Amino acid sequence: MKKLLLIPAILATLIATAITQAPQAAVAGGIGNNYIAPTVTFGGGSSVFGIDSKLGIADNISLRPFVTFPTGGTQFGTSITYDWDLRQASLPITPFVGLGLGFQTGNSNTTTTGFAQVGADFNVSESFALLSSIAIPLNNNAGNVTTITLGAGLRF
Repeated sequence: MKKLLLIPAILATLIATAITQAPQAAVAGGIGNNYIAPTVTFGGGSSVFGIDSKLGIADNISLRPFVTFPTGGTQFGTSITYDWDLRQASLPITPFVGLGLGFQTGNSNTTTTGFAQVGADFNVSESFALLSSIAIPLNNNAGNVTTITLGAGLRF
């Protein structure tokens, strides 16, 4: 009889261990930490409305597509970023750094801009995030300026 009681005890121990050691949801990149957000971008003496998003493609790597609507055209592009995983620090902030490529159309011409990007996502709740970033152009064309983007969006 004692041997039969040992089997449920072992099973209960294995189940409890599996539940308590399950991996945590990703905070940096990865599935479950994506968002889409209306944003405002400041730079060059103007402010521009846009939409930014974040798509986690690996634990610490994200793709960040965007579109903005400056006067007389549309700018769109994406950056790929490394996101620092601060799960161990219990902070809802995810800082990131990366490189991107943007395209601006309008006024019968198209320009391409490479840029470096640094910023942070602040996960307010399971479904809401604040975001900020600074984009620094890598080429010195007259229209390229350093920009600051601020937004608030829905996480999914």
